[in-house]
Amino acid sequence: MTMGRRRQDKPRLIPEQDRRICGSICLCQLTIVLSCVSLVYLTVAVYMPSHKAFNSGIEPRPVMCQAVNTSLVNNCDWASCGEWCLTKTSGFCPQIHVTTRQNGTDITVENCTRLTTVACPPVNPGVLHKYNCNEDKVCGSLTGLFNCSLGHCANMSELFLCHYKADGIIVDSDKDNLKLNGFFDCYKSRCTKIKNMRNFYCERYCPRITTTANNVYIQYENNVYVGRCGQVMAHNEARGSEPGSPVQATPVWSDQGQEEVFLASCHTVNRNRDNRLSATDCINGTLLNATLVPDKSMNFTIYRHLVENTTKVADEQQRFLPMQHLLTIYNDSRLYINLEGCVNTLRGECRQFLNTHGNDGDNFTAQSRFPCFYNKNDSFLVVARFDLNKTWRELLIAVVVPSTLFVVSFVALVVIAHSVKVGDDA
Repeated sequence: MTMGRRRQDKPRLIPEQDRRICGSICLCQLTIVLSCVSLVYLTVAVYMPSHKAFNSGIEPRPVMCQAVNTSLVNNCDWASCGEWCLTKTSGFCPQIHVTTRQNGTDITVENCTRLTTVACPPVNPGVLHKYNCNEDKVCGSLTGLFNCSLGHCANMSELFLCHYKADGIIVDSDKDNLKLNGFFDCYKSRCTKIKNMRNFYCERYCPRITTTANNVYIQYENNVYVGRCGQVMAHNEARGSEPGSPVQATPVWSDQGQEEVFLASCHTVNRNRDNRLSATDCINGTLLNATLVPDKSMNFTIYRHLVENTTKVADEQQRFLPMQHLLTIYNDSRLYINLEGCVNTLRGECRQFLNTHGNDGDNFTAQSRFPCFYNKNDSFLVVARFDLNKTWRELLIAVVVPSTLFVVSFVALVVIAHSVKVGDDA
């Protein structure tokens, strides 16, 4: 080395073995930290709910629930479904009350011809044509039934047939637009307010139900299956508020030329290729004198009236297709999506739950009907989702995976600490 020239040290090389050891230490430390964090989170998300499920007293066998009252409130103290379990539900608070009953009868309707289905789905009020009467000349010829708020009016006559008596104040929709608050019957901008809301109700415009030569009417949700059939067979029997039991196929009704039609309400109905209907959870099986059914066709309003006023039951012993009140367990209970009353998906699951479970029969729509789970000794609540086997699996995974990773990483760190020696030249 020459004078005046600084000695340049060569960069220190880290052996490949040391790199692997350092990487292993970092990986094990990261795994331990993540395992600890997951154990803390899973305490709230899995461990506590699992303990609650195992000690809830909820029956694992599902029964049937039917929505009777649904409301949306703000700043509620309870909700049927909340979007995040780590915070108190606020804002969107659906509250659903249901009746709880045992399952009805599973049936097959055989030897059918002329099978058709008529649907009358619920109406979305959001699609109604809206008028802003606060703008000039927009409501100069307003005609029909309108639901108004501060001069903004939606035309309900487009989708609903409403029954009411307009007995309130008279408002000119073109000049006194700010007085348009409530329901109004309008004719060329002369609007009369509907003051008495007790007798106010609306029906959807629906297709007509064909009645010619038909003797079976099976309703499910907002649909009716209609046809000319030979017989109805039952596959299980009811025992009141106690669980029913399966039986061999038993005739409940047959077409023997009587002037009678068969009516029932079921949870699901499927049409088979051999002109049969398979239906589950059928109740309210009744027989109606055929002369009371209108010729050719009838609307859904008349059909509902016939169903509600029919008193002759299909099975006098009420073993098959019994009346609903004979199966009732609880008349009124709170409905929760699960025992916690919340979900953690943050994907709008609660709004979907409200749409599928919260229809309480407003405007003559079908009430939501679905399997649920209840406590034999407590009518306070029922839940829509309850699966102890799934809870066991989730609990097992939530305990084994993070615990195993924690233990393995900890042992690895201990082994590395006792095996690796640091030299004096380090």
